[in-house]
Amino acid sequence: MVHLENDLSILSEPARAALDRKPSHLIDGEWHAANTSHPVLDPSSGKQISAIGKGGVAEIDAAVQAAHRALGNATWKQLGPFGRERLLSRLADLIDEHTHTLAELETVDNGMPIWLSSGINVPGSAGVFRYFAGWPSKLVGQTMDVSGPPDGGRYTGITRREPIGVVAAIVPWNVPLMLAAWKLAPALAAGCTVVLKPAEDASLSALMLGQLVQKAGFPPGVVNIVTGLGAEAGEALVRHPLVAKISFTGSTSVGRHIGAIAGESLKKATLELGGKSPTLVFADASLEAAVKGAADAIYFNSGQVCVAGSRLYVQNSIYDEVVERLHQHVRTLSVGPGLDANSAMGPLINARQRQHVLGYIDAARNAGYDIAGGDGFEGASGFYVGPTVVTGAPLNASITQEEVFGPVLSVYGFDDEQEAIALANATDYGLAACLWSGSVDTVVRVSAALQCGKVSVNNSGFPYPALPEGGVKASGIGRDLGSEAVEQCLQTKTLMIRTQGE
Repeated sequence: MVHLENDLSILSEPARAALDRKPSHLIDGEWHAANTSHPVLDPSSGKQISAIGKGGVAEIDAAVQAAHRALGNATWKQLGPFGRERLLSRLADLIDEHTHTLAELETVDNGMPIWLSSGINVPGSAGVFRYFAGWPSKLVGQTMDVSGPPDGGRYTGITRREPIGVVAAIVPWNVPLMLAAWKLAPALAAGCTVVLKPAEDASLSALMLGQLVQKAGFPPGVVNIVTGLGAEAGEALVRHPLVAKISFTGSTSVGRHIGAIAGESLKKATLELGGKSPTLVFADASLEAAVKGAADAIYFNSGQVCVAGSRLYVQNSIYDEVVERLHQHVRTLSVGPGLDANSAMGPLINARQRQHVLGYIDAARNAGYDIAGGDGFEGASGFYVGPTVVTGAPLNASITQEEVFGPVLSVYGFDDEQEAIALANATDYGLAACLWSGSVDTVVRVSAALQCGKVSVNNSGFPYPALPEGGVKASGIGRDLGSEAVEQCLQTKTLMIRTQGE
């Protein structure tokens, strides 16, 4: 099935040059050739198209040491708030200037359609840096009069907001550039320094981001990038004694492991983990919009999104109509290589993930649930799975309770508001939810009762830099984006100054 493979001959010269770069790591402002490498595969074909460095303990230590030195270096400290704002704004502009190249790299590395990488992912990443560029000059402490001991004189209390230190940023492969921006931008705005470890399956856009960081003029050591395996480079990074904070997005199992390490060493940690997000459609919703929105919530990026709406709950009075409309909509979704502008969905990231997703579909089929779609594209060299709809699964089924992280939507019915809430909350996860209703009263009541970090009402949801992202329960702790992201990169120092004697 050659038509399912990207035509790499249409790549721009800068993108081809990026693929041909020798594997290296950005450490202390310079690119250091990697001693060993790891292959980069195009998910549409399964073929190697490039290679990245396979860093380990030595490279991580050098990067963290560089970040630690840069933290106390006068060059970074004396930039001050306006200097940090200027650099972050310049980086945002550079991302905009290189949108096409970054989008091409993201597409051939991750598999996402080019409309997604060029129209949403890359511009959204620039927007994140641009939003956080406004924060450095807004980070203020407090001043207050203090009541001292009797006859002890007068005092003034002052609080200072200071960068927490070196931040370890570990990002997954599903939206690599966007999530790198989520980690780097608030940390840099707060005055921290960073070591970024991108996922081994999708590191190309992060490496180009490193080049743009240099071009923007960030001092050496402020941003360091080491590629490699999670079990090697990632493990070394979270365990390094000079790392003050860990910011991780990924699976719940890995997040629990990182959280345990952070607890042992008393590091601050932000963990944005897995999800099994519900979409709730009430009978008074606009069905045309709700069906498309429910499909967008799960099939966006082939379901490889933490907040993906993988469980659809529909009020029983409209259940049959919604399922029929959903089947019709799914049949219109074209699956193909990301560089093809006509592809609504691309391949999954790798063979392992494809097998993981197909395993859930096969288990659901063997259990007797109704399966629509679910094409495994047998014979294709790429890692494709078609959009899938599952009906008839019970509450305790694995397809209901576990994160599939693929284009698989399971559909259920409910009678009333209370049942909808109970069903939506009946998993270990609590990342996001979508709610479709024409009633303001319903929206207010149900959104308040949902156990999750974010509710999108009458839309399929999207991130906005000023609004926090994160979850509850097994979906993690802490928040990315918004003011909370900056706050989590700061620590407070209290000063007590005696201003007058007895």
